[in-house]
Amino acid sequence: MATAYESLNVLVESIMVSSKGWVEAVAIISQDGTPLSYNANVDFNPDYIAATTAAIAGATSAVVDLLNSKGFDKIDVQLKDKRHLLIKNYKEYYIICITKPNPNLGFVNLILEAFLSGKS
Repeated sequence: MATAYESLNVLVESIMVSSKGWVEAVAIISQDGTPLSYNANVDFNPDYIAATTAAIAGATSAVVDLLNSKGFDKIDVQLKDKRHLLIKNYKEYYIICITKPNPNLGFVNLILEAFLSGKS
């Protein structure tokens, strides 16, 4: 039986391959900002990305709480170079995807839903 860590590695690899090149980096981090698994085709510092993602998700959760909502599912930040930073809740983790510029965002979201649905 695969360990949880091996399962996360398989998930990261599956998202990267299935994205057909639209995703440049995928990472899974714990909610406290610890990088657990990642794959990147670009310059990528997993420790820095993980810590920053935890801060973004924490700030977003605080705002969502002020709106009396039950949390958030996904954060989508469009970068100035037309790439997207996607942060998605998954179980007790965050999945981070960095897309290529001007991605087929519908396709990327479909891939994420296919791999993460029913598991959060």
